[in-house]
Formats: sequence, structure tokens, C-alpha cells
Amino acid sequence: MAWRVACGCLAALALAMGAAGCSATMGDYASEEALTVSAPVQGMSSLDVPKRFFDEVLPARFQHNGLGFINDQETFLKMWRMYASDAMSLPPSIDFEDVVMLFAYDPEYYNLASIRQLRVWHGIANPVIERTDWKLKIGGDPKMREIRAQRGEPVPEPKVNVAFLQVPRNKPGRPGVTALLVGEDPDDAEDSPVLPIPEKP
Repeated sequence: MAWRVACGCLAALALAMGAAGCSATMGDYASEEALTVSAPVQGMSSLDVPKRFFDEVLPARFQHNGLGFINDQETFLKMWRMYASDAMSLPPSIDFEDVVMLFAYDPEYYNLASIRQLRVWHGIANPVIERTDWKLKIGGDPKMREIRAQRGEPVPEPKVNVAFLQVPRNKPGRPGVTALLVGEDPDDAEDSPVLPIPEKP
């Protein structure tokens, strides 16, 4: 499981975004000239994470419809403890002052998720997501869960498969990602299509 994005990949992203600046404006998003990065990703990871992390722990301002980011070590450790509750796994070391952790999952069904490409317009990241099309209910069949509960048998916690990718955050003197595109229509302000990313935790 690779949690570190190669230093060269981070440096290339930062260099490319630095060429065009990092103002998160939707007017720029619509222009092809504003595309500053379009590259396959390296170092993506995926985990089966309890759905309640996104429902109860991660602040709503950091996620929208299965897309979002983890902004600090404390929140990441909460996610890791929930993931590794039945495993002997130590959390990876992540420098949240330098990077932000983007994630993607299917909020409706259990499907495997993968971040295949990262496109950035003037600091606005638009990850290209691929998912399987299994249509499996999150948590499994509700009737079987009920039967197991009635029998006193363990009932698995509902989980989703989540793809993670570290990207450089915007810092003074080092341009990076300033926002994550999460809506279908960049021009629809009512849909809140962009989640701003803080400069540091």
C-alpha cells in the first residue's frame, strides 16, 4: 500500500501550478487555457473505511457527495483507527502542512474507487474517478443483517471503498491546490461545486 506520492510528482504538480497562479475562480475553470496540470496519478491508495467516518466525524465543509479531503493529522488518525480497529496496522506518516489528502468513494453503493488522473485549473483540482458498477448495498443485504442481529451474531459495520491521493496544498512561495471541484456544473453557484482547501491545518 503506497501512501507517499513520489517527490518528483509533487514537485511537478507544484511547478506546473505555479506557472499559472492559484486563484480559485470558476470563470477560469471554463477556459482550456487555464488547464495547468493534466497527469496520471502516482501513489494512490484505497481502503475500506467505515461509512460513519464520513457521516459522523469528517466535517461537512470538507466533503460533498463522495468527494472531499482530509485536512489534518488528527482527523486522519480518527479515520485510520476506525479502519484499523480489527487490524494491527500503524498509520502512515503524512505531512499535512505540505499536502492535503483527497478522497473519492461511491456514497450510494459499495464499489471499488480509483483516482486515475488529476486535472487542475488555476489551483482547482478535478480528479478523474473510476468506480466499479456492482450496485452492492453498503453494509450488505439488510435482511441478512437483521437475521444476524436477531441470532446474536456479529453484524459487519457498513463500509465504503475509498481512494486516497496526496496533493500539494497551496503555501506561501509554493503554489498548490486551492480547491476541489465536487459539482457537475462549474457555473452553478447554488450547487456549491467547489470546496476551498485551507492553506494549512
